[in-house]
Amino acid sequence: MNTKFKNILLCHASEMGIKSICSAFDISRNTVRRYVRMYQDSGIPAEKLPSLSDARLQELFAIPGARERKPSERQVRLEALLPDYAARLSRKGMTVKKLYEEYHTGHPDGYLKASFGMKLRQFMLQTNAIGHVEHRAGDQMYIDFAGDRLEIVDEATAGIRKVEVFVAILPCSHYTYCEA
Repeated sequence: MNTKFKNILLCHASEMGIKSICSAFDISRNTVRRYVRMYQDSGIPAEKLPSLSDARLQELFAIPGARERKPSERQVRLEALLPDYAARLSRKGMTVKKLYEEYHTGHPDGYLKASFGMKLRQFMLQTNAIGHVEHRAGDQMYIDFAGDRLEIVDEATAGIRKVEVFVAILPCSHYTYCEA
């Protein structure tokens, strides 16, 4: 149970109507009714409700017949490999497609490509913190030399020159400058 459950019960204890609770928490009336019935059957006074911990609420209001799903064997195998795959994905030249092909040769009964990619993205999102950075116009510029050196062929002499690609971005306007 979580704080939302406790807040629903507190609203009911303060004589808020079921329809009002439903719209405030964006849940169905039947769910609110079930929670209220469980609360009334428990016999806990409204004064003690705010002091109950989430663990105690879980213990008191555990839904009978509800069970936790055990992860499948292939999910356990993939989850063990995900940290290594995420680390290897940051290397130059490594792609999700290459990782999937390696995974599929070692685990032919494992996840298919779409599910593999989704599980890998979910893992990387939960491990990599994403932050929002406020930008002021003209304050900063991000620069980088992109990827491997490219080869340019001079049409007149048929000579090949290696060049680096320079990329600069103004983050506020997303104005991009690229030069080889």
